[in-house]
Formats: sequence, structure tokens, C-alpha cells
Amino acid sequence: MTPEELVEGFHSGALATASFGHREHVQLTWILLVRDGRARAEEQLLAGLRAFAARAGKPDKFDAALTRAWIAAIDEAREKTAAITFEELIAARPDLLHGRLSGVPEAPL
Repeated sequence: MTPEELVEGFHSGALATASFGHREHVQLTWILLVRDGRARAEEQLLAGLRAFAARAGKPDKFDAALTRAWIAAIDEAREKTAAITFEELIAARPDLLHGRLSGVPEAPL
């Protein structure tokens, strides 16, 4: 899936649960942070992930505090690494794909 397809699928609600694992969560967050800035990215992710969890039949899996913590961690990594691409970010910070960061709870979806 291309980055454009990921964003479009997320916003349209067409993204299949099986196609949206942790890596895709991190990639989508990175894309929105780069494209729209922190405040707008957070707004989109909070609303979109809440809706995604509900569509997946797991509304209790959505956690706004956890989502904000991951957004902050990814944004901080993006700023500190000066990564130009998502792949550069992951090369510099592979821990972002492990689903667990120091001080940030495990990703629920």
C-alpha cells in the first residue's frame, strides 16, 4: 500500500483491519505529522482511530492518552533524527516498530 492509499483508506474508512498493523499506525502518524503539523495530525488521529476501533468492533481498544503518547514519541523522533522519509525514520529509530517504547504503553490495535 502506498502512503497515499494508507491516508485515503484511513480517512475514508475503507482501510481493512488486517491492513492496519502497528507499522501502518506509525507510518500514518509520521505522514500526518509531516504533512499537517502536530495539532492537526493529533486531531485527525484521535478522531480517525476512535472510528477505526469502533468499525473493527473494538471500541474499547481506543485510548486517547495512549494515542497522544505515541504521537509525541513519533514527533520527537522525527525532529531529533531529521529524517526525510519514513524509512529513514525507521532506520534511525527501529524501536518505533516494536510496539513498545520506554514510558509509552503498548499500542492497543
